[in-house]
Amino acid sequence: MKLFCFGLGYTARHLINRLSPSTWQFSGTHKSSGEIIFDGCNPLNNVEMLLKDVTHLLISIAPNSSGDDIVLHLHRKDIANMPNLKWVGYLSATSVYGDHAGKWVDEQTTPAPTDGRGKARLNAEQQWLSQKLPIHIFRLGGIYGPNRNQVDAVINSTAKKIIKQNHVFSRIHVDDIVSALIASMKNPNPGSIYNIVDDAPSSSADVLDYISSQLSLKPIKGIAIENADISAMMKSFYADNKKVSNAHTKRALNWAPQFPSYKQGYDDLLEQLD
Repeated sequence: MKLFCFGLGYTARHLINRLSPSTWQFSGTHKSSGEIIFDGCNPLNNVEMLLKDVTHLLISIAPNSSGDDIVLHLHRKDIANMPNLKWVGYLSATSVYGDHAGKWVDEQTTPAPTDGRGKARLNAEQQWLSQKLPIHIFRLGGIYGPNRNQVDAVINSTAKKIIKQNHVFSRIHVDDIVSALIASMKNPNPGSIYNIVDDAPSSSADVLDYISSQLSLKPIKGIAIENADISAMMKSFYADNKKVSNAHTKRALNWAPQFPSYKQGYDDLLEQLD
């Protein structure tokens, strides 16, 4: 089997590391430097040769500001003509749901994104779902894992503990994303949408407090969001408040997160540091 990744980013690299090289061949694109360059403005060179034997295709490149998926925009026909394609995975985000005042949402909830990034993600999802392809949509929570976490920020006192009453969000360890992707690849169900999140939506303040406690450090002083100097992107993050359910993904893929909450995830990260 052969996997091609449009966008060899954090999650895609972890997926490749998990797949057995005795069974799989891997390749993928980089934005500016690497063997295969895909800058989102120009089509791939030798695309037919690159894709002709590919059985599994992962899309981990964000849509452009207009909400257009740049992979489809430049390679729609090439992908439609892939002779051996069995599975396509598109990495989306739970931002497509928008704000639900802290209530639970699942895959049956009508998406109502509140910001430009969420709207672009939803539009890209719809573009992929409209193709005659074995497409699977994965709506990811906030991703964390090795080399992508809050530990250093807590140790170096650079973490900002923003306080917004009753605000929670869903997150997911990268290893649990990978296990869900592999489960889907083993049992394709084209047209499916999966929420890939852990079991415990929580506030960012709770996560920082837990890390501080595990490191025997004093809790970080909180800042009310009204007084916080944060970017527009962070403000949009705090504008949405919802709990994302993973119940459908568990049933459909016979999947469960190895790290059901941030506590298990950060315990594992801190143990690796030790």
